[in-house]
Amino acid sequence: MLALTQDAQGIAAAIGTAFCWAMSALFFAAASRRIGQFHVNQIRLVQACLFLGAACLVTGAFTMAPWAQLVLLALSGLVGLALGDAALFLSLQIIGARRGSLIMALAPGFTALLMVPLLGETLGWVGIVGMVITLSGVMWVVLERGQPGEIVGNVKLGIIMGVLGAIGQAAGLILSKAGLGMEHPDGLLNTMFHVTRDNVKPLSPLYGTFVRMLVGMVLLVGYGIAAGKFGATLRTLKDRKGLTQTTGGAFFGPFVGVTLSLAAVAWTNTAVAATIIGTSPVLVIPIVAIVYKQKITVRAVVGALVAVGGVAVLAMRKQIADAVF
Repeated sequence: MLALTQDAQGIAAAIGTAFCWAMSALFFAAASRRIGQFHVNQIRLVQACLFLGAACLVTGAFTMAPWAQLVLLALSGLVGLALGDAALFLSLQIIGARRGSLIMALAPGFTALLMVPLLGETLGWVGIVGMVITLSGVMWVVLERGQPGEIVGNVKLGIIMGVLGAIGQAAGLILSKAGLGMEHPDGLLNTMFHVTRDNVKPLSPLYGTFVRMLVGMVLLVGYGIAAGKFGATLRTLKDRKGLTQTTGGAFFGPFVGVTLSLAAVAWTNTAVAATIIGTSPVLVIPIVAIVYKQKITVRAVVGALVAVGGVAVLAMRKQIADAVF
């Protein structure tokens, strides 16, 4: 039997990650429409914590971390999960998985903008071009008329929530990277939290993800209890179909998807992994066509490919700049 090279394994893991992101979007969209995005968000965070906690125990990822980095990870959980994902799920509930996933293609652009002041990383003209390409592809599809039954509610609200979800995901990623311990801790975030090359401690991404999920769960479940909504969430557990859909999303998204993404980055070039992972909006289109029997237009396919092309330019901006000059 022909053994795969480590690079090939990394590429396979990245493809698996993209598939997981696409599947989780479909599961969460269906679950949100059945039992409500607020209940889905609470349940999936609890499930993700159980999955990730078990994985950390098995892999030995738990460790003592500096308080400053834990605070950054906690803030990441607040911004990216408790707030950002709540907006994303409301968007999925209104405009569906296909458009919701495409709007989330804006997240790399927001990440590129935020990383300059917060992490001290640079963004050249190629990065700006990539952002424009991504935005153009996303808007091309968003402005298309929806399929019958695809949009449920106010489409403008769905788009706004999707954009806010993308911003939350980008900010959460930035905070996570700082919290995990950058090799060269520069930028505003590390300065504010007094993280330097002398005291920084690299943490396992699996452990960092668990901290984020735990904080997001405590905040969201705590809010549900304080607002008197947690009882309603518990009652939704009786809806077996809704619970199954939520479990599927939690399994494919924050558990398997995260694990595969870490493997992809570890085994192959980071830019290659990020580019392949960014193809998840394209994978949503055929899955939606198969599962929901929706007609996929040429415009949707072209817009998705353009958006992913923009993500590719963002991920490989340094290589493109070096090749041009």
